[in-house]
Amino acid sequence: MKKMTIIVLIMVTGFCHAMSAAELKEAALKACNTQLESVPKDMRKQSKKICECNVEKTDYEAVLAAQKSGNTEQIQADAIKNAQACAEEMM
Repeated sequence: MKKMTIIVLIMVTGFCHAMSAAELKEAALKACNTQLESVPKDMRKQSKKICECNVEKTDYEAVLAAQKSGNTEQIQADAIKNAQACAEEMM
């Protein structure tokens, strides 16, 4: 699940040059739905909850700032932290 979160966030950050934080969040939610198509049907509900949790926990203003400064390591570190927090909440 962490891998899926990181992939979604990295995909979305590739588009963030001309996007606002709200647009970036909306794109992340759409990416969640797209990624769910490749998840086994019996795991989709749980995967969707976790993905949406990650979207809600992500500070997209910070993502934009890190992207602008080229600090992709910070984006990945934050994504992992959020994924861990969401996984714990779902247990």
